[in-house]
Amino acid sequence: MDFGSAVLAGIVATVVMTAIMYMAKSMGMDMDMPRMLGLMFAGPDKSGLVFGIGLMVHLMMGAVFGIVYALGFEVLGVEASWLWGAVFGVVHGVVAGTAMGMMPAMHPRMGDGEVLADPGPFARNYGAMMPAGIIMMHVIFGIVIGLIYSA
Repeated sequence: MDFGSAVLAGIVATVVMTAIMYMAKSMGMDMDMPRMLGLMFAGPDKSGLVFGIGLMVHLMMGAVFGIVYALGFEVLGVEASWLWGAVFGVVHGVVAGTAMGMMPAMHPRMGDGEVLADPGPFARNYGAMMPAGIIMMHVIFGIVIGLIYSA
């Protein structure tokens, strides 16, 4: 495994996925992972700090998932490609969507009467298009990892 390429692929894929998240707001999908992650560490009165911390955490998570995907390619003995990245992205999206329902148990500012509403499984409480959006964003994430890691 090429550790540096895996980390780079994960970071670039996270930047692409984050850009898509912000563009998707115009389609009714209000998922702001940097804000959500940042609010775990700083209060809502510190908006610049919330975004900065959240973006750093999101990029670090992307780097870790870049390594996970690269290890997955190796363990399965498959050539890294956009197609295998998309397959991993579907699995990743299903796991992430399922975990969204557990977020209030981990997030200090999420749930009843808090800053962030409970997203529910696959973030259904954030909009009707969110379940498909979560899967598609992770598929794109995987495609970018497959393309960059294979280069």
